Amino acid sequence: MRDKFFVTTPIYYTNGIPHIGHAYSSLIADSIARYQKINGKKVKFSTWVDENSQKALDKANEIGMEIMPYLDMMAKEHKNVWDWLKINYTDFIRTTEARHHKLVREVLQKSFDNGDIYEGEYEWMYCVGCESFKKDEDLVYMNITTKETFPITDKIKPSSNIIKVCPDHLKEPQTLKEKNYFFRLSKYEQALKDFYKKNPEFIVPQDRFNEVLAFVDRWLEDFSISRETNKFGIKLPFDESQVTYVWYDALFNYVTVCDQNDLGKQEMEFWPADLHVVWKDIIRFHAIYWPAMLMSAGYELPKNVLTTGYFTVDGQKISKSLWNAIDPVEFSAKYSKDLLSLYLLSSFNIGQDWDFDQKQAILTYNAKLANNFWNLLNRAVVLTMKMELENGLDSKVSEENLWIFKWLDFSVSSIWYKIDNLNNSSIDKIDWNFNSLFSLYNENFDKHMSSYNLKLSLDLSFKFLDSLNLYVTQKEPWTLMKDESKLEEVKEIMYTICEWVRQVSLNLYPFFPEKMSEVFNALNLKDYKSRLEAWELKILREEKVVFDIKEKAPILFEKFELE
Repeated sequence: MRDKFFVTTPIYYTNGIPHIGHAYSSLIADSIARYQKINGKKVKFSTWVDENSQKALDKANEIGMEIMPYLDMMAKEHKNVWDWLKINYTDFIRTTEARHHKLVREVLQKSFDNGDIYEGEYEWMYCVGCESFKKDEDLVYMNITTKETFPITDKIKPSSNIIKVCPDHLKEPQTLKEKNYFFRLSKYEQALKDFYKKNPEFIVPQDRFNEVLAFVDRWLEDFSISRETNKFGIKLPFDESQVTYVWYDALFNYVTVCDQNDLGKQEMEFWPADLHVVWKDIIRFHAIYWPAMLMSAGYELPKNVLTTGYFTVDGQKISKSLWNAIDPVEFSAKYSKDLLSLYLLSSFNIGQDWDFDQKQAILTYNAKLANNFWNLLNRAVVLTMKMELENGLDSKVSEENLWIFKWLDFSVSSIWYKIDNLNNSSIDKIDWNFNSLFSLYNENFDKHMSSYNLKLSLDLSFKFLDSLNLYVTQKEPWTLMKDESKLEEVKEIMYTICEWVRQVSLNLYPFFPEKMSEVFNALNLKDYKSRLEAWELKILREEKVVFDIKEKAPILFEKFELE
């Protein structure tokens, strides 16, 4: 039996087409899922749309459609985006599906029977855009004339020109007063603290975990789990005059796809989830509400929650309502999906806020893929073909001449040693041979991928390619090959180039599966894609290969000009 891995995207709202921020989360989940799969795990990767919401109903009414035809249309639009971007999900679920309604009603009944749900009256401010209740501390003042926002203070009073708004949607929240049912979150305060203590890496990155711990230490307040004014949604099994509030409904999607997948098969062996990828504005719900709700219903808790930061355009959070969203399909069609993936996953750490810069995205792609990677691969193919070797390049070369980095500036190795808290005095004690270099590179790449540090994994790989390009430039095999007595040395150099490109391409496959498959073809390495998809990464890393290159490769990474 293979080990299993279950990763999920955020639960996307259905009232708009996915933008660049949604694509970022899905690309993270997709790269992690692909990495886990080629490393031998049976992978489940789920994405979804949240349809039981007031904002979906409002949007349908706004454009004059009945709710279900509208939801059908939007679910198709979401799937089209992910399919176009080749997001390799295994499950796509909608909250209106019968399998989900069934599970949620069962869960609600369990929590009610446990005494964790009770009836009360609610009066609070509610943001339809966020689908959450707000306190003053969650809002900002906005000047309705200038659209300027500023913190709420006692020195400024609301007026006809100064109103309280949600900072994300810049709209006034509704004031609601109605009978609701509440979840006893306060009952689980100690259980949550115990769980956090036993699982110190539950939330990634750590600063987001610190925010959650501080919030729980201040107080935990019971929260509303139903609405009596909403008529569209999942009815409470113990009071069908009300429907369940969005978080109790949406979050259990994660369990529904295990209880019954797209094909109607139960896959509860995948629960608990290994990783939830979420945005930072919903981290409290995933790190506090969600674990408590699972405890109440008798489920195991997820292993990790990976929290992304906000994207901004011109300093403003991306939002459909603000008309500043970037369409990932349109952007990728204009440039390439590889450009989009590279920029989003290598330019900043997960959890960090980032301002999307189209110019910088192009420069990053040109430097790392069009210039660095393609230049190296093209040199490897062209120069190897020029030697016209009958039996190709094999690995019968001296280890000494394969110490690529010993006579360079240790730029790559210094990354490893900084990470491992070693200093340059340790470098001379290392046995710098070919096999140990591969082992060290792959070990650190795996370590960062396993801790969901995608940026550092990519940095490590492209730093290798930088140093390898420098190695080729200094060795000048195109000059050496003019001297017949230097042929063996040229063979060693070319084998070194080809093998390093092969090793790095194996690791870059989860990020750029189509282009890395073309790289393997360019090196005349057969069946690499199918073998990777059949869990053979570790086998391929250790194989001794012969590079028998006979054809010039097409340009795999076109350079883009700045507009």
